[in-house]
Amino acid sequence: MENKRGSSNPVFAKIERDIVDVQGYGASYKGITLKTLLLLLLVVVSGVASLLLLVNYPNVFIALFFVAMILGFISVMIASASPRLAPTFSIIYALCEGMWLGTLTLIVSLAIPEFPVAFVAVLVTLGIFVAMLVLYSTKLVVASSRFRRVMFGISFSIIAVFITVGIVSLFDNGALWYAMFGNAYSPLVLFITLLLILYGSFMLVINFDNAKMIVSTGADKKYEWAVSLGLLVSIIYIYVQVIRLIIIIYARTRRD
Repeated sequence: MENKRGSSNPVFAKIERDIVDVQGYGASYKGITLKTLLLLLLVVVSGVASLLLLVNYPNVFIALFFVAMILGFISVMIASASPRLAPTFSIIYALCEGMWLGTLTLIVSLAIPEFPVAFVAVLVTLGIFVAMLVLYSTKLVVASSRFRRVMFGISFSIIAVFITVGIVSLFDNGALWYAMFGNAYSPLVLFITLLLILYGSFMLVINFDNAKMIVSTGADKKYEWAVSLGLLVSIIYIYVQVIRLIIIIYARTRRD
């Protein structure tokens, strides 16, 4: 069965040419779900372990934290580019991100002790996930070729903006970065954060459609990892942006 829409993602373009003929050995929704849950579990376990390491061995933790950041970035690049290596590097990515997210959540929770930051962030992220799944399942939002092109264009635009602002901020003592992303009292920062959450939400639609594609075409089960990794990246991205939104709302409320 041929996917008429095509894909600009090299991994999923290859899926269209790598169909499994033996029924029962292809990708399934169950396999994608189980792998996604496994990766999420590894994120949680790694996050809890990182907090214990931080409390008992702070010096060791600081070194591992920066190693994990670099290793996580490398892992997701390799896993996204190579379905064969995706299982191993998806797991490594989940463990690295767990350490980073655990630390982020702890810092924000300590800064806002009277507010259940982790619980609210998880609840909102889950709500967004379910809402987008319903919108996709009911075809109120369709991942057409045009939709994909627009989303990937936005992705590159976001990356370009972050890089440009980062470079400019090296020469203006971080003023531009603070104005666009750091000033919790600025309506612009609030607006940008909401847009980034909206962007992450619509990226979930592409993840859902990728899952549908590999299942409907009978692609090899190894591609389940590529879809699960995509879902994990989107979920983590939304969670981080929700954390930022909580900080902004809390700061604005305290000022008022």
